[in-house]
Amino acid sequence: MTTRRVMRIVLHNFLDTYTSRYSDYRGYWLHGQLLADLGQFEFNLLELASDSPNSDGLVAAARLLASRRFTEQLQKAGLTQDMIQEARLQIAKIDEVVKGWQGDFMADGHMVRFNARSVMDNGSVYQDERIVFVAPHDPAKERRCHVTDSGTQ
Repeated sequence: MTTRRVMRIVLHNFLDTYTSRYSDYRGYWLHGQLLADLGQFEFNLLELASDSPNSDGLVAAARLLASRRFTEQLQKAGLTQDMIQEARLQIAKIDEVVKGWQGDFMADGHMVRFNARSVMDNGSVYQDERIVFVAPHDPAKERRCHVTDSGTQ
C-alpha cells in the first residue's frame, strides 16, 4: 500500500512537469504567455478548469494543465484523490525585472514562484516550490512546438 508520504514526490514531480517547456499553449510555453496577465493565481488542483467560472482561455488552460499534471503524478504514485483534503497551486510573479535566457536569447523577465501545497486526509501537510525565470512571450525568439505534441491545446 502506498503511504501518504509519497505526496512529497508527487508535488516535486508535478512542479517539474508543470514548469517545463512541455507546458505549452498553442505551441508556445504557457508561462511566458501567462506572464503578461500574471499578478497572482491560485488553482485548486482537485477541480477541473470547467468547474471554475469566468476564466479566459489562457487562465483556463493553465488551470486545466495544472489539474491534469497533478492527477497524472498522483496516479503514478498510486495515490487517489480521496486521500487528499486539499491541493493548491499558487503562482506569483516576483516584482523586480531580471535578465535571463529565453531559448537562445537574453531577455528581460521575472522570477516566478510556483508553490504547491497539499493537505492529506490524515492532516499531514506537504509543500514544494520552484522559482523559475519567465520572459514574456515573444514569437520572434521562441520556437513553436507542434500543438499536438504536448501541453493543453
